[in-house]
Amino acid sequence: MLFALITTLIIIWIVMWLFYKFMYPKPPTHYYPQEGDVLTPRQCDFCGHDLEEYRGVLESKPQGDGEWFFCNYEHQADFHAGKTYQSPH
Repeated sequence: MLFALITTLIIIWIVMWLFYKFMYPKPPTHYYPQEGDVLTPRQCDFCGHDLEEYRGVLESKPQGDGEWFFCNYEHQADFHAGKTYQSPH
């Protein structure tokens, strides 16, 4: 009886390990910060969310006094199109 219980627990553990291994694989290494990437959180100039600098899009301002920071290229395009951010919630 005890042997059956232990065997069942081991089988369940192996099946769950396989499930998580294949359903939730590690992301590719290029998603992780590389050496030299800036890990400082910055605020998106369009939506206001914080994001590490290496994950976002930097754009120099036309006057040359600083940079704009965006979460992604869609936010950059919406910012320049004059749109305002609408929260999905």
